[in-house]
Amino acid sequence: MRRFVLIPKQFRIHIVLIVACVFMIVFPILNETPDTEKAEKATAVAIEFLQLVDAGKYAESWQMSAGLMKERVTEKDWVEKLTKARTLSGTLVERKEKDSSYSTSAVDSPEGEYISLIFDSRYQQAESVAEYITVMLDEGHWKVAGYFIQ
Repeated sequence: MRRFVLIPKQFRIHIVLIVACVFMIVFPILNETPDTEKAEKATAVAIEFLQLVDAGKYAESWQMSAGLMKERVTEKDWVEKLTKARTLSGTLVERKEKDSSYSTSAVDSPEGEYISLIFDSRYQQAESVAEYITVMLDEGHWKVAGYFIQ
């Protein structure tokens, strides 16, 4: 007959505290994951945005962006900066999604829902480029709130 070893009473509270700490660490991480539908919609918006930029339709890409982005950069500045960047890099050769993350906050931005995407890209005159796109839920629709090339 086998006897079960019981955990001594003085150690039970330690186990409860350890389990509670693990839960407090893991739960927020799991909670910061968007559902599949949100992720797919945000990714589709980012790709549509990138297709406009790739086609040289910079003003149209600015028009479809979130109000937050429009507040921070004028259409004229947007078009000028993208024209300069794309002149230096050349046309797109290849782009692959590398990573994505979800957050309910962003630096210097209001609370909300944000999905950040990173693409590894190659251009004619730039072999290794990282493109960072932040998409936010703006008035019930996913819109691009930031686009950075590195």
